[in-house]
Amino acid sequence: MDGVLNVHKPSGITSHDVIDHLRRASGQKEIGHAGTLDPLAEGVLVCCLGRATRLVPYIQPLTKHYRGTILFGKTTDTQDADGQVLEVKPASHLTLEQVREIAKQFVGRIWQVPPMYSALRVEGRKLHELAREGKELERKPRPITVYRFEILDFTPGEFPTARFEIECSSGTYVRTIAHDMGQIAGVGAHLIQLTRTAVGHFRLEESLPLEHFTDAETVRNALIPPIEAVRHLPRWKPAPAALERLLHGNFVQAEHPLWTPGSFVVVTEDDDKIALIARWLPPLLRPVRVIRA
Repeated sequence: MDGVLNVHKPSGITSHDVIDHLRRASGQKEIGHAGTLDPLAEGVLVCCLGRATRLVPYIQPLTKHYRGTILFGKTTDTQDADGQVLEVKPASHLTLEQVREIAKQFVGRIWQVPPMYSALRVEGRKLHELAREGKELERKPRPITVYRFEILDFTPGEFPTARFEIECSSGTYVRTIAHDMGQIAGVGAHLIQLTRTAVGHFRLEESLPLEHFTDAETVRNALIPPIEAVRHLPRWKPAPAALERLLHGNFVQAEHPLWTPGSFVVVTEDDDKIALIARWLPPLLRPVRVIRA
């Protein structure tokens, strides 16, 4: 089976648990996902099967959309509700206006320090493994982009909460944004709920719950064709001779008014299937990855 699934991951399990479930249901080992969701989080998890796993690098960078809730006044070691509370501070004085002003500081291109409880690797080991051993390493800030960050509503109290929607680049830790907002507010904060509502054109409304996938037939019937999974990329159907050159690793001269320098292009075959992914570095189109799916 070659294709992509839009799975609604439930809260309380890991993204790898979803992959294990799909492997058991489908009987297929070659399955991967295009962007981890924390155990606390639910929502869209794009899973690729068979030859479509080769498309992960072109799906993963898509803009992520989330809806969630931040609780102010408590800081946790994981920056979300799954962690241990480290500090408690009075937060009843916070207002909606103050929280919205703080949120404005996170819109645009910013630098974010990844959390210790993350799957990032340092010297071959995942940071969360080191964190569980009580170790804390210095992490270099990484650039991220927040395209939209809206505080929807605010519930005052001893530990006030704020519901929000955010659109951000791949690699953004939303729980770190919650944590950092708490630091700016001077009271601490952590994420208590998160739903990923979209990954690019993969929408939550079109996702299927994990329990839907019970056997190979239910998996096969839900597969999105590879060509549709990368519909955000421009397509090009070359002449047979040019296609053969690309499939054998050679460059071809090509151009299109919709292409931008450095962009990836889906090169298709006669049956409208993906032959390969190429990159346009004018005036040449250079093969990057053969797909044949």
